Amino acid sequence: MKKIVFALATLLLFSSNIFAEKDVKVRFGLEGGFNMTKWNGKLMPNYGVAPEMISATADISDASVRPGFHAGALMDIIIEKHWSIQPEVLFQLEGSAVTSPVVVPQYSEEGEYLGEVVGDTIEEKYTAGFIRIPVVLYYNIMNVGPGQLSPGLGVFFAGGVCGKSDKKVGDEERKTFGVDGILDEFDWGPTVKIGYEFQKVASGLYLNLGFSQGMTTSKTTGLNFTVGYKFQYWKGIKRAYNTGILEYNP
Repeated sequence: MKKIVFALATLLLFSSNIFAEKDVKVRFGLEGGFNMTKWNGKLMPNYGVAPEMISATADISDASVRPGFHAGALMDIIIEKHWSIQPEVLFQLEGSAVTSPVVVPQYSEEGEYLGEVVGDTIEEKYTAGFIRIPVVLYYNIMNVGPGQLSPGLGVFFAGGVCGKSDKKVGDEERKTFGVDGILDEFDWGPTVKIGYEFQKVASGLYLNLGFSQGMTTSKTTGLNFTVGYKFQYWKGIKRAYNTGILEYNP
């Protein structure tokens, strides 16, 4: 969580530097949508065994794609006629059905540790809730049909805030994150997006298709489809040294 707070602080500092530039225009929006995710890397399973007694790098033998959703807010910062930067703050729910080996530690009668043996496999369905912050640089192609087409490239940061398994250890639920969890609490990686914003019809409405690849141990692959609305440029806030901020000048 400290890393996600740091990412937010960096984003705020970055935004304040952008606002100092002349003729930068900013607007805000809301969005939500559907996502499909799959965990492709290595988890850290702890099936009711003390963490120090189980392998931290047991491979996922089978992880399926699972649906989820995301929702949040965005800030669209136009820095030049064809270029814009779009930071977003989202809550994203994702997950996967996981079949993993249970790694059993072996000891001699004298208590000497002899190594680990892979026992039976166990299948569980996990959910994971993240606060996700993508920051994407877009190139805006005007007059494509009734709007503009915007391919973009950026990076995302994500911090896990909730999640659990569909199975329990005794009366306790297995958690997705934490000491007994299977996922890193922090994730990051590259993201590629392509958006389309309507301008001549349904002005402000936009669609976005995105792909992301996590770089932590779970190697999360995600495909997102988003629908949102960008409000008009806000003229209520101006700065004496920069009248371009938050003001629409077509």
